[in-house]
Amino acid sequence: MKITKYIGIGTVIWSIVFLIDYIYELSIITETSEVTTFTGLRITTVMTKEELNTNFSLTWQDLVMYLVFLIVFVSISVLINSKKRQKS
Repeated sequence: MKITKYIGIGTVIWSIVFLIDYIYELSIITETSEVTTFTGLRITTVMTKEELNTNFSLTWQDLVMYLVFLIVFVSISVLINSKKRQKS
């Protein structure tokens, strides 16, 4: 398989993990706070009697974790694929 296909698969997997982490952290917010999720999304919430304001921003942690995940995922995928080809 081509490396670009592994990058695409890794990006989809990372997006699913990011979305699950985002939904989990958003569901447990009960007061005015600033939270940074495991995947690096910063959620700032301000609650008043009249409204709920929520701001989202990405951090450098998100970019670094995504790149490290992608490098590890692609490396393992290429290694497994090369071992399969050697056995054939």
